[in-house]
Amino acid sequence: MAALPFWRRAAKVLFRAFWRSIRVAATALALAVSLLLVASAYSDMISPLVWIVAPFLGLFFPVFLLVALSCLAGLLAIKRWRSSLVIVASLLICSGRIWRYCPMHLSAPEPVTNVLVEDGVEGRTPVDTFRVLTFNTCATGKAKLWKKDEPIPVMELARESGADVVCFQEYQFSRKGGYEEPQLRATLQKEYPYYHIVYNSDQKKPVMGVAIFSKWPLVKQEKIDKREKKYCWAGYYELNVRGRRVALVNCHLQSNSISDKNRKLYQEQVEHFQADSLRRMEEGLRQLGPSFRTRTEQVSIINRYLAERRKQWSEPLPMLICGDMNDTPTSFTYRALRGDMADTWQDAGFGPGITFRSAPFWFRIDHIFHSSHFRTLDVEVMRDQKMSDHYPVMATFQLLPRE
Repeated sequence: MAALPFWRRAAKVLFRAFWRSIRVAATALALAVSLLLVASAYSDMISPLVWIVAPFLGLFFPVFLLVALSCLAGLLAIKRWRSSLVIVASLLICSGRIWRYCPMHLSAPEPVTNVLVEDGVEGRTPVDTFRVLTFNTCATGKAKLWKKDEPIPVMELARESGADVVCFQEYQFSRKGGYEEPQLRATLQKEYPYYHIVYNSDQKKPVMGVAIFSKWPLVKQEKIDKREKKYCWAGYYELNVRGRRVALVNCHLQSNSISDKNRKLYQEQVEHFQADSLRRMEEGLRQLGPSFRTRTEQVSIINRYLAERRKQWSEPLPMLICGDMNDTPTSFTYRALRGDMADTWQDAGFGPGITFRSAPFWFRIDHIFHSSHFRTLDVEVMRDQKMSDHYPVMATFQLLPRE
């Protein structure tokens, strides 16, 4: 057989070199994407006080997940099986974190029932339910701008929700004119006779805080800490629910304090790439560092307070922790505050459950945690309510009988 022409031999060599470089690049890409995905998924194990990069990795977890899935599809398309297996392995390692971030429940959990015997016939009756609404109202939907004879949408939402307990964050009222605190409270007095507010202690005449409206008596009500900074409040409550004491924490942790200017820069960068705005966006992200650290310290304060409270209980109380925590399910704040409790959205939610909706940021940062005394029946992010930059979250529980 005659020797191949020089140009054909050269073409074959170049073609083999090209595919060899593609294989090397595919392997390197798969390793890099997999490492980033795993690092972001488990970044909640590292405190921001120890390594400030960790919370930023967690913040971009959904981005790394989408990149990993896209890379996997591309590698399968070009039949790079071994490189594909690397990404598949990382997805399996992160499967628990993926489910935490984006559960996919297709049906509601089965309610727990009590055995009921009447006239010798055995039947079953559902355990009583308990509904909680938590909502960062963005200054009560700007209540200070409303006239006293006009209904406030935020308060109307609470009235019509059917919740047993309503927990507001950024509950704001007017000092004079508009709705002052007594008038604002009176709008829900009939439906929710029990009320308490934790004020912002940084102001001589506070006009904002976290508030609870309850159909059940508040046996105990207390501000958790009096040293927290502005926009970081938490209240502890014990409610008498059908003769049973239930503990509840309503909190608003440190805001990320992203200015409107920086939000606009991020939006511009998403829509049109600009090197200069990218640099400024990086500077803006650096401002998140102090917020991550502050929330870590606040969670430590709350956990120490709850540890002292638990020592005073004669038996473990059913407990709920809810509010605007300003951190995602892959954050140290989330993991540290949740502890051994369950996440209501992870119990019964579907999808990422976005609760914060200020473009270009869409995250689930409003959470409801519960102890094993509760069973989640339903949870809903009320996306039809657009009176705030947050969506309300409504959860329906069963308070399980004592064993």
